[in-house]
Amino acid sequence: MNESLIVLGVDTDVGKTTFSLLWLAAYCEEYAYWKPLETGPSDTERLRALPGVRVHPPIARFEEPVAPPLAAARVGQSISSADDMIKSLPPGRLLIETFGSPFSPLNDRELQWHWIRKLQTPSVLVTSTTLGAIGRTLQTLAALDALGLAPAAVVMIGTADAYARREIAKHSNGIAVFHLEPPTSWDADGIRAAARTQLDDIRLSLSSEPAAQARNAATLAGAAGPELLRRDRAAVWHPYTPLQGPNPLVCVGAQDEFLQLADGRRIIDAISSWWTILFGHRDPVLLDALTAASRQIDHVMFAGITHPWGVELAELLLRSLGWTGGRVFYSDNGSTAVEVALKLAYQWCRLKGEPGRTRFVGFEHGYHGDTFGAMAVGRDPLFFGAFEPLLFKADILPLDPNRLAEHLRKRGQETAAVILEPLVQGAGGMRMHSPETLAQIAAACRDHGVLFIADEVMTGGGRTGTLWAHQQASIVPDLVCAAKTIAGGMLPLAVTVVAQHLVSPFLSQDASRTFFHGHSFTAHPLACALGVANFRRLLKEFPKEPLRMQNFWEKRLAPLRAHPQVKDVRIQGSIAAVELAGEAGYLAGVGRKIRARALEHGVLLRPLGSVAYAMPPFATSDDSLQRIAAALETACDLVE
Repeated sequence: MNESLIVLGVDTDVGKTTFSLLWLAAYCEEYAYWKPLETGPSDTERLRALPGVRVHPPIARFEEPVAPPLAAARVGQSISSADDMIKSLPPGRLLIETFGSPFSPLNDRELQWHWIRKLQTPSVLVTSTTLGAIGRTLQTLAALDALGLAPAAVVMIGTADAYARREIAKHSNGIAVFHLEPPTSWDADGIRAAARTQLDDIRLSLSSEPAAQARNAATLAGAAGPELLRRDRAAVWHPYTPLQGPNPLVCVGAQDEFLQLADGRRIIDAISSWWTILFGHRDPVLLDALTAASRQIDHVMFAGITHPWGVELAELLLRSLGWTGGRVFYSDNGSTAVEVALKLAYQWCRLKGEPGRTRFVGFEHGYHGDTFGAMAVGRDPLFFGAFEPLLFKADILPLDPNRLAEHLRKRGQETAAVILEPLVQGAGGMRMHSPETLAQIAAACRDHGVLFIADEVMTGGGRTGTLWAHQQASIVPDLVCAAKTIAGGMLPLAVTVVAQHLVSPFLSQDASRTFFHGHSFTAHPLACALGVANFRRLLKEFPKEPLRMQNFWEKRLAPLRAHPQVKDVRIQGSIAAVELAGEAGYLAGVGRKIRARALEHGVLLRPLGSVAYAMPPFATSDDSLQRIAAALETACDLVE
C-alpha cells in the first residue's frame, strides 16, 4: 500500500497511541507520525521518544485534557475548519492519529468525521478488549459505514478476547478484525518486540479489497457533488425518467443489499436494482468468477466461435429446466430475449408450412420490454401508445384461461405464440396469478397447436420460490426468456431457451433455414462466467431466502389487507406488493410520495404508481427486511 493511514478509535483511551507506537516501531522508515490536535499529555512527544520515528508537530496543542473545541475556547482560541486542516496536511506518507471518536466535535460546526472524509485515506478502527467492546465497536462501525467511511480493519488492543473478536467479525460486513497485545515493557526494545510479530496480517489486510473499496468510495464521494449532477443534467438521458424530473441519487458504491450514496447515506436496495441483483451486490462468489475469467479472456464474437463459459452455462440452463435436447440462444437483455422468442416462433411456423400464423397473444398488464416486438405483445397504452401504428398484429386478452381458449378457437390457426410472465406480471403492477391458472393457459395453447413463451426475465432465478416460476405449474414451455439475474445481476446477459421440437426444423444444411439474429456481445465470456458460477450455486442447493422472505412478508404485511387505504397485498416468494386505494395507474402521484418517504427510512423503492413493492436481494438481512416492511407500511398513510 502507498497511502497514508488514519488511526480511528471508538472512544478516547482505547489504544490509538498504542497502535501508533507499534506501527511506527515496525514501519518508521515508511511513515511519519502526525496527530493534528492534542489535549492533555502529548502523544506526539511520546512518539518522538521512539528512536527513528519522524514526527510532525500538531496544528494545535492544549494542556487541558478535554475536547479540543472546549480546550481551545477556554484559552480564547478556536479550532480550524476541516478544509483548513486538510490544507495543513504534511507531505509524504503519514500515520495520522485522531482524537476521541470520529463523532467527537472537531469545532463549533463540524464533527471529526468531516475532515476524515476529506482525507480520502484508508483507516483502522482501534477498540479495547474491555467490557462493552462489542457494542461500542459495532455501533461505531455501523455509523461509519452509513457515512461511507468503513475502516479497512478493526484492531482490538488488550487481553485477548476470542468471543468479542468473533462477534465483531460476524457483524462487521466483511471487515477484518485483529488483536494486538500491548508491549510488556514500554521502552523502545519492548515496543519493537511487541510490533515484530503482530503487524504483518494487519498490513496485508490494508492492501486488500475492503481497504481499496473504502478508499475508492471515499474518492468517488468527494468527486460526486453538485458538479456531477450538473454534468448529468447536461449529458445523460435516464430511462423512464422525465428530462426535467428530480435529481437522481448519486451512487458511489454497493455491497450486499446496500447502496452507498455520495452524500454519505447508505440505503437498502429493496428492488434489487430493477430486479437484477440476485444474491447481493458484489457477491464474493461472482466476483471471484469474474476475476478468474478476466485473467483469460475479455470478449470474442460468438458467430462461428465458441468458448467454455458459453457452453457450460447453456448446459446448466438446460439442466435447470429439466430439458433433454433444446438449445440456448444468447442475447443482451430481456427485450432482446423476447424478440428472439417471437422471431423464432414465427420462423418455426413458416418452416413447418404454416406461414399464416402471423398473430401473437399477450395479456392485459403484461410487459415484455421496449423493442418493437416486445411492445407489440405488451401494448401498454401509456408506454407504447405513441408507437401503435408501427406494431405488428397481437391480441391482448384478460388473463383468463377461458378467454384465451375462446380466442384460440376462433383465431388459433392464425396465432404463432402466446406470451406470459409466469405467476407475476412485473411492470404491470406486480399482479399475480396461481399456478393453476398458468397450467390452464399452457394447456389451451397446446390444445390449439400454439407455442407458449414463458417470459421469465424477472421471475427466473428463484425469485418466486422455485428456480423457474413456470415449474410451479408443472408445465413445459416451448420457449423461455431469461435475463436480469442470469449473471447474478453483475453484467448484462440474456437467453432464450428453445425446446427440442422447435430446434428440429432448423437442423438443415440449407442456409436459408438459418436463424438470422445476433448481437456484437452475444454470449459475452465474462458474463457467461458469472452465469456459470450463479447457476452452479442455484443447482447445487436452492437458496432458502425466497421462502424466508415469503414467510416474513406474510407475517408482517398480510395484516395490511385490513387497512382502509389498501386495495390488495400480493406475495410470491421474495416479492411483496402493496396496492393502495385511490388514484391508480403508473402515473399516480402517490408513487412519488412513497419513494420519498421510503428514502427517509433509508430504503430505495420505485413504486409502480399506486403499487409499492419490494424484491430485495437474497443477502438482505432480517433487520433490513424489517426496515423495508416499515417503509411499505408508511406508504398506506400517504393516500389522500
